[in-house]
Amino acid sequence: MTKKIDKFMKLLRHSLSRPNLYILISILVIIFLRLWKAAEFFSFNFDEEYQASLAWSIVKDFHVIWIGVSASNIGYYLGPGFTYLNAFLFWLTKGDPISLAFFSPFLGLLTTFSLYYIGKDLFSKKVGAYAMILYGGSTLLNWYDRRFWNPTPIPFISIWIVYSLIKAQKDTRWLILTSILFASSFHVHLSLMLFVPLIAFAVIKKIKSIPLSTWILMIGCYLIITSPLMVFDVVHNFDNIRAPFKIFSKSETPLSTFGQASFISHGTVFLSSLGRIWFMNPYTNIQNEFNLGAHGVMSPGNPLLTLLSLVIMGWFFKHTLKKQNDPKLFISLASILLTIGFLLYPGYAAEYYQLGFLALFPLIAGVFAEKIIPNKLALILLTIFLIANVYPHFTTTQEQYGLLTRKKLITATMKYVGKSPYSLETYGKDPRKYHPYGGWRYLFKTYGRAPNQSFADEFFGWIYPDEIINTPSTLKVVIMEEKDYKTDVKPLVVFSEGAFKAYVFENK
Repeated sequence: MTKKIDKFMKLLRHSLSRPNLYILISILVIIFLRLWKAAEFFSFNFDEEYQASLAWSIVKDFHVIWIGVSASNIGYYLGPGFTYLNAFLFWLTKGDPISLAFFSPFLGLLTTFSLYYIGKDLFSKKVGAYAMILYGGSTLLNWYDRRFWNPTPIPFISIWIVYSLIKAQKDTRWLILTSILFASSFHVHLSLMLFVPLIAFAVIKKIKSIPLSTWILMIGCYLIITSPLMVFDVVHNFDNIRAPFKIFSKSETPLSTFGQASFISHGTVFLSSLGRIWFMNPYTNIQNEFNLGAHGVMSPGNPLLTLLSLVIMGWFFKHTLKKQNDPKLFISLASILLTIGFLLYPGYAAEYYQLGFLALFPLIAGVFAEKIIPNKLALILLTIFLIANVYPHFTTTQEQYGLLTRKKLITATMKYVGKSPYSLETYGKDPRKYHPYGGWRYLFKTYGRAPNQSFADEFFGWIYPDEIINTPSTLKVVIMEEKDYKTDVKPLVVFSEGAFKAYVFENK
């Protein structure tokens, strides 16, 4: 008995050692940062409404769908996997996006702790801790992980694809996981297609040692997961398969062609992200930082922090690319592929296209810190990093645009509207119709009652044709964002909540 007590006390003392205690405190801080005010900060805009409308149509009247949302403006449709996930979460909460608001940061935490596991397994416990703290503490990555839309799983899938390829160099059965993850990427985002050369390299490198059973499972898993898209293509003359090739056809795609201006634009965004991953300005919000709706005042990356990231990357690549059996080789190749793919992409320079690279960067920084920075100095720098990223989180102005703010406004408005039939319109500083001010039609339906007509019908009406009523409405509800509604007609009532106002008019 005494030996067992001594063993327990020894284990307890080890667990409470300074390094472990620091990791424990960091984990608690990260969990708090990720989950604090999840619903208050959750952003529900045009893209989220598109996905939500598709998902709710499955919950309302279950039917099999073969594709999800469109991607890249080239006529390509992603698989329906993410839509089914959305539908399941809606089924749990009867369509309330509150389930999405909490699932997203939980997935972000899963990615965070995956980085700790991967870093510890491939390198050391110290590298795993550094990677976990950088990814989990970064305000930029925190806020990306608070959104629920198709790109949300990119970081999680990216790090596990790379890890599975590294592990497959010693045990080719890991390629089965690679196949599952890569097939799943067709349901998430086209940027993950940049892993194709790396996967091909890994498979060719070990092709002679891959047993038949592994080939069967690899191919079988891939076919099962991508089968909905295959069915869709067979029925629709293989339009989906041919769609990505339209990128190179000026006549068939709205994407811009690659050129100097495109390269500079993408390069500027890339360099800015290398600074933003360390720190973002306080008193900002998710709407502005990610160009949501009519917003777009992004915090530029600090040049010194960008330089720091470039130094870290340069050091990592220099000490990696010549080592054939080093696990860092695959991390380097993946990072280079994702970076070059982003820089050469001929379309809009959206920062979220870099999520795969941004998820791998903490591992790169972790290895650098372990090799170059003394332990005590590293702990001091990590502490400063966490404190610096707590600050913008507590000063953010996101809550005025968040889900609960919108819910409060809708609840007040619907109490006045009652059972009267009404139409719904949305306006703001951006003259475009609905796209900059999306999300409202679904939220009104969820927290109140669906309008007879709305601006959303032009974009999403094909999903819910049975809910559109063409008979005239008694009332008209107008939602304004950060702007007053100018009209000669006096509203019956005006409600205000956060950045929004709801005007109720008699519909003449």
